[in-house]
Amino acid sequence: MMLMNKRWLVIGLTLVAMALFCGSAGASETGKHLFVLSGQSNMRKPLPDTFRQGVEAVFGKDKVIVVMVAHPGQPIKQWYKDWQPPAGMTDEKPEKNGHLYDRLLASVQRAIAGKEIATVSFIWMQGEADAGSGWGSVYAKSFQALLDQFKRDLEIEQINFVVGRINEFWLSKPDGKLMRSVLQELGEAHAHGDWINTDDLNTGVNPWGGFSFEDGHYPPPGYRVMGQRFAKKACVLIDPSLKGKVDKLIPEHPIFDEAVDIKTHAAVSKAVQLRVQPVTRHPGLNAGPAALVDGKFGQVDPGDRAWLAFKPSDQPIELVVDLGEPIEIDSIAVNTLLSSAAKAEFPNKFIYSTSLDGETYQVNGSRYNSIGFYNRKELGAMRNKGIEPTSILLLTEQRTRSGKPKARFIKVQIETGDQWVYLDEIVVNPVPKPAASTD
Repeated sequence: MMLMNKRWLVIGLTLVAMALFCGSAGASETGKHLFVLSGQSNMRKPLPDTFRQGVEAVFGKDKVIVVMVAHPGQPIKQWYKDWQPPAGMTDEKPEKNGHLYDRLLASVQRAIAGKEIATVSFIWMQGEADAGSGWGSVYAKSFQALLDQFKRDLEIEQINFVVGRINEFWLSKPDGKLMRSVLQELGEAHAHGDWINTDDLNTGVNPWGGFSFEDGHYPPPGYRVMGQRFAKKACVLIDPSLKGKVDKLIPEHPIFDEAVDIKTHAAVSKAVQLRVQPVTRHPGLNAGPAALVDGKFGQVDPGDRAWLAFKPSDQPIELVVDLGEPIEIDSIAVNTLLSSAAKAEFPNKFIYSTSLDGETYQVNGSRYNSIGFYNRKELGAMRNKGIEPTSILLLTEQRTRSGKPKARFIKVQIETGDQWVYLDEIVVNPVPKPAASTD
């Protein structure tokens, strides 16, 4: 009798574990929540980092497993083994279909080996390649089949999913409009699915050091917010009672698209050295270098006294801000003006660097902190659309392999090229301090 009890106890526990793994909608007290992140190049850091931080803040670090496998420029057929092209089109390399899925599945299986899994969530940022190839008409069917493929291979009955809708940049592609609607409908049409908007996140300095108003990729702050948006949606799918609470548990990182968004910063009223003087006849000269750190942002008017004007020169403009003491730097920005009337355009390059002693400087990520205009043809298009004059806030995150840099001195070097350059503020944002505990 004792042996029978033990046997039925083991069977009962096994069935409970299987039930949890096969689709509990709520947060389990015993199993772990598996999050599988995949897609194209827009599933890039720091998106996975902020996603992980978000779900860990909700469920606890010991309750979360995050696996990420992504690859730039790949269509969904690289995840779906039995993919078929739209009618009248040809799949030129069917033998490669599913090879990224094989990598992803192997990574997942290694991560969950020997662990009890409560829920599985699939986080998907992909579709740009399919939009460009004109394969949107078979996308919804392919995505559903990909989920079924995962369920079969993981031996689960339910999988939650959150998809990112590709942004408006892709509307110019053959199936850009269709892909955006398909991705949104996938998230809205399924009880265990959802989607996030990314249209408001793609203005700024992208990971290759190019500034763009509407890019197919995103600045690092945009990727951070995407990770948080994915995390919030995924958490609510697991535990619907979190709806209305998750915004406080995962506060969204601010995105600064315009200078007016910034109320204060660490460089306000600090000492500034200016090694190339602005044009003497410009109204802003009377304020001197202090105008660059007074916390006052210029109006979109070259006559505003907040702006300092620099003529074209072979000698770079160099600005050095002394913060007075070393601080951890989150981001640096300069606000500049585009104005045909003032002949003010985007300079050839901005270079940001930091130093502890004022002697030795380092560029924290050479591409990202050596900024040029990503597509200069866009300048002409802006004029035709009446977008300029306008100001551009060139904000970049600062990071090293070991984390955020600590610096007292901030150097900004500006290669003017043949353009006039108008500047009005050097912004230095420190690493935010942790919120005080309410316990």
